[in-house]
Amino acid sequence: MRRKVPAMSDRIEQEITIKAPLDRVWQLVSEPGWWVPSTITEPADHTPGHQVVRESEKWGRFPVEVVRVDPKNYAAFRWASQAPGAELTPGNATLVEFHVAPAAGNDTDAVRVKVVESGFAALDAPESVREQAWKDNTGGWEMELGSLRERAEAA
Repeated sequence: MRRKVPAMSDRIEQEITIKAPLDRVWQLVSEPGWWVPSTITEPADHTPGHQVVRESEKWGRFPVEVVRVDPKNYAAFRWASQAPGAELTPGNATLVEFHVAPAAGNDTDAVRVKVVESGFAALDAPESVREQAWKDNTGGWEMELGSLRERAEAA
């Protein structure tokens, strides 16, 4: 019998404030799979169900599927971080959501980005694999949000 991952381990939630125009931050965040360094690039297609492949020598091959995009506000994607090279299936993918909004306060060129990744408990994998995916991605999102801020603020 498969044990369920504790509820607090099923979801990752992180937030960052970026001092850059909303349009610039949105352009970066809405690119499917932007968080996976890739040698393959193609124009962003936000059609629900559309898949892109992000691939790098270091991390492997990751299909990323567009779930929903609400311009300048919300973008959701599915990917299988714990299964490099695998095609997306209901049992191997997590949902990655980005919430984008102007930051509170007086700075008109500051944007708040929140990432929520969920679905680790439903992965069709041993508990140790699910837990490791959650741990890896918790640290990974901290790094990727920092990289997002550097890219957005440098432009």
